[in-house]
Amino acid sequence: MKTKIISIGNDAFELIDAGVLIMFNPNAPQELKDVAALHEKQGDETNVLHVGGQISFGDQSFKIDFVGNDANQNFDKLGHLSIYFNNTDEDVGKLPGSIFVSSNKTAIPTLEVNQVVTIQ
Repeated sequence: MKTKIISIGNDAFELIDAGVLIMFNPNAPQELKDVAALHEKQGDETNVLHVGGQISFGDQSFKIDFVGNDANQNFDKLGHLSIYFNNTDEDVGKLPGSIFVSSNKTAIPTLEVNQVVTIQ
């Protein structure tokens, strides 16, 4: 499944630097657009998030280590996904709409408008 980042909110980079990326479809409320990367799906595949899968931002790949119970439903219906990168803090609750990912190569991805995100 592929989706393309169409805009990145002014406050999104602060969250990304802290290891969290929030994604939403373009219909997100304005207050969420400021902290999120908005994206447009390039197909209608559903239930694409699974443990052991992979999410790539351009050529930067991350292994999916955890998928919350509501993550696929939220992503399918709202384009909403909260991604936690290389999180080793056990005090951070694994929220039902979130996924946790890890990579040996990079701690957080470099994001750009028009970048393709691939989930497999």
